[in-house]
Amino acid sequence: MRDASERLAYQRELIAAAKRLGLPARGDIERSLIRHATETIRAWIAAHGKPKNLSDLLDKIATSFSVEIVEIHSDGDIAALLKRIPPTREPVLARLAAELDDATDAVILQRQNRADWEMPYLAVINCRGWHRSRRYFSKWHEVIHLLLDGRQLRFAFRKRAAKRKHPEEVLVDKIAGELAFHPDLFGPVFHAELEAAGRLTFDVVERVRAEIAPDASRESALYACVRHCPVPVFFLKARLLYKNSEKRQLDDLLSGLDDVHLPQPKLRVLSSSPNDAAAQLGIRFHENMQVPESSLVSQAFNGSEDRVEGQEPLEIWQTSSGGPIGHGRLYLEARRRGDEVWCLVHVNSEATSTRTLTGRNLGRQAGAGTDNPIRF
Repeated sequence: MRDASERLAYQRELIAAAKRLGLPARGDIERSLIRHATETIRAWIAAHGKPKNLSDLLDKIATSFSVEIVEIHSDGDIAALLKRIPPTREPVLARLAAELDDATDAVILQRQNRADWEMPYLAVINCRGWHRSRRYFSKWHEVIHLLLDGRQLRFAFRKRAAKRKHPEEVLVDKIAGELAFHPDLFGPVFHAELEAAGRLTFDVVERVRAEIAPDASRESALYACVRHCPVPVFFLKARLLYKNSEKRQLDDLLSGLDDVHLPQPKLRVLSSSPNDAAAQLGIRFHENMQVPESSLVSQAFNGSEDRVEGQEPLEIWQTSSGGPIGHGRLYLEARRRGDEVWCLVHVNSEATSTRTLTGRNLGRQAGAGTDNPIRF
């Protein structure tokens, strides 16, 4: 949440969702809702048997929640759907082609004129163009809406924008991110592959995805693997970017700069996602920080080989003020992907952030000459 008003709106959504499901509206409500959703799927698996993979689980859960899922890969798929369910039967479908635009991931509706054997809910998933990589997550998102509504839908027709900010959509995304890689199915496969490889690698991610989550995107599977990894690891993305001050300079049409003096983009951190073990170290690869020229990340971006791996010192990663973000050793695997570099960064468990070291030094000074020195 970016500001106080957004945080308040999200908290209200958490409370409303908890009340609909009969859960306590206090404490860590978000975690309570995620746990409730996870246990609901766990109970379903116990009652119906273990599916062959997470895609199979999704299909069966959707059927259990009485929702038919239709993928739209082309205009022909829309035409086929409208032929099977004409707008004369479901008038709202007359809007489908216009509503399912490039800014929309999915639409879901409650059918009004269906046969007894037809599902009461219809989820239409946009799989055209760049939306295709999101289709697995989009399906889970619509199923989670049904779960959180407690089978009492609060809409007849709803479209879901690809870029969404509504608190309800944020909550559903967070739960979908967990259930799309349900720990009961994902965990055993992931840990077996991790143990065999000895380290989380991009190849491990691909093997896990192929076996247990074949319809998930590579990126979402990567985030899931990082999240489940028991040792400190970051997933970094880097690309050519400007500093914020340079962006303002470029946006200033009155600057009068000639081409010689225009700022040039540099390889910078686009995003940084630590798992829990890495977050506890206090080390942060700040968004938009410049990637060191000596880093393997830069080598993957600029070199002839698009795959690079090896060790490097954490100290080479410097903040804008000139100090290192920490001290210790890193093991990196970096891959060039188009205009970006994707990187798995393993942090030695003995590594420390600069802030941690500062705290320790202050503690030693404060505890000097006493029988019980302060420890951090």
